[in-house]
Amino acid sequence: MSGPRARRSEPAPGARRRAGALLAVAVVALTGCLPGLRRLRPLPPATAAGLLEELSARRDAVQSLRARARLRAGLAGMWVHEALLVRRPTNVRIDVLSPFGLALAVGTDGALLWAYPAGQGIRYEGAATPANLARFLGAPASVADIVDVLLGTAPRRTPSGPPALHATTDGTYELSVPLADGVQRLRFSGDPLRLVAADETRRDGAALHVAFADFRDGFPHALELASAERNAHASIVYDAAEPNAVVDEALFAPPPAGRVVPLDAAAPRP
Repeated sequence: MSGPRARRSEPAPGARRRAGALLAVAVVALTGCLPGLRRLRPLPPATAAGLLEELSARRDAVQSLRARARLRAGLAGMWVHEALLVRRPTNVRIDVLSPFGLALAVGTDGALLWAYPAGQGIRYEGAATPANLARFLGAPASVADIVDVLLGTAPRRTPSGPPALHATTDGTYELSVPLADGVQRLRFSGDPLRLVAADETRRDGAALHVAFADFRDGFPHALELASAERNAHASIVYDAAEPNAVVDEALFAPPPAGRVVPLDAAAPRP
């Protein structure tokens, strides 16, 4: 018959604490390597006033754009190839392209919106309202707001009070700008800090969402524009972009046509 088993010696309390600390360090190091579990980089120092000044300087720095782009909007959700011309404060021209060339040209000077289907000899004209612009961009917004977004910044707003800045749990800064009838929330991330999203809500229920990604030389090449109105949403990807391109003002003028009819007579976009 064998003798009684020897009792295992219990580790000292100090040894248990050291082992627990080492385990915690190992877990932290491991989670930094696991897919989908990344450690957030610390944000560079920033102030609310400084971020607003930087955003204003960005608007001043980029005054125009020439781009080849793809647009996806509407219920069909199909990508459409386009050539874009943008110039501050309120000039936009969009040429919708097909494999055979120009299919449709759309332009505005901020007041008049025109559309010219190639080969029909007809030009459609109407007011450059958010509802009319939604026919061609997929989401309702003013011309000035669309120019801001296409040039890579949030729509310009006038604060009604002091802005508030705080760091979020997902590694971004959120800057809340109070407005007379709502609030604009701007999100910044990266080092250097870049504007990656702008959300706007109004007391009447209106809402606007803008997102920026794929930054190259500080300029975003992927944009998202969404509105609470009819769940409108548009995605824009710049395949080639030339900020501050020299753009002739004459390119935004409506082309000559044999007949001019109201924009309301045009078939709505799907």
